[in-house]
Amino acid sequence: GAANFTRVFRDANFWKSLQVTVFYVLGTVPIAIVLSLLVAYLLFQKVRGSNVFRIIYFIPYVTPAIASAAIFKQMFSNRHTAPINLLFRGIGLEPQQWLFEPRGVNTIIGEFLGLNLPDWAAGPSLALTVVILHSIWTYVGYDIVIYLAGLGNITKELVDAAQADGATKWQIFRYITFPLLSPTTYFLSLISIIGTFKAFNTIWIFRDSLALGTTDTFSVTIFIEFFEKLRYGYASAMAFVLFAIILALTFINNKVQGSKVFYG
Repeated sequence: GAANFTRVFRDANFWKSLQVTVFYVLGTVPIAIVLSLLVAYLLFQKVRGSNVFRIIYFIPYVTPAIASAAIFKQMFSNRHTAPINLLFRGIGLEPQQWLFEPRGVNTIIGEFLGLNLPDWAAGPSLALTVVILHSIWTYVGYDIVIYLAGLGNITKELVDAAQADGATKWQIFRYITFPLLSPTTYFLSLISIIGTFKAFNTIWIFRDSLALGTTDTFSVTIFIEFFEKLRYGYASAMAFVLFAIILALTFINNKVQGSKVFYG
C-alpha cells in the first residue's frame, strides 16, 4: 500500500541507485549533445566524403544494442589481453579492471597523479564510466542526424548576409546557427534525459557483482526488486517514483530551457 512509498525514501538502495542514475545522465547527455553538434556542423560543410562519414556515425545507433554492449564488454574486459588493456600497456599505463572496478574514476585518476581525493569527489565508478562511453558512442549518431536536419532548415540567406557584413565563422555559429538550433537542442536534451533515466537493457548486460552495484541505475534496481526479490508492491512504488522524477525533470526542463528556445 501507501507504506511502500515512505519505505522507498528510507531505502539506502534507492538513494544509491538514484546517485548512479544522476552520474549516468550527467556523463552521457551533455557530452553526447556537444559532440553531436560539433560533428554535425563539420559534416554539414562541403567536405569530401561527408556522406560516408554520416553513415559511419549512424551505424552504432542502428546496431543491435545487446550486440554492441557484448562487444564493449569484451573490449573492456579485465583480462590483460583485452583490447583496451593492451592499448593501455602499449602506452605505458597499468591495465584496469574496467567493468569490475567499483572505485570512482576520479579516485583512480587522482591515485595516478599522486593526489588523495576525498570520497565525495570520487565521481562515477570506472565500471559506470564504461557504460557511459558506450551510451555516448551509441546515441551520438542519432543526435548528429537530428542536428543535420536542423542545420538544413536554417535559411542560407541569413548566413550569406552575415558573411557580406564581415562576420567570422565563429560569429556566424554563435549568433545565427546556434540560436536557430535551439529547438533541436531542446528536443534532444529532453528525450536524452528521459531515455537515460529509463535505460536498462545495455546496463543489464554490463552489470557485474564485482562492481558492487555502482552500475545499478534506478530502472535496474526496480527490475531486481520485482523479478529477483519478488517484492511486487515495493517495485511498483519505485516505478511510480521514477515516473514522478522524470515528469518533474521534464517540467523543469520545459520551464528553464524551453523558455529560451528561439524559433526564428
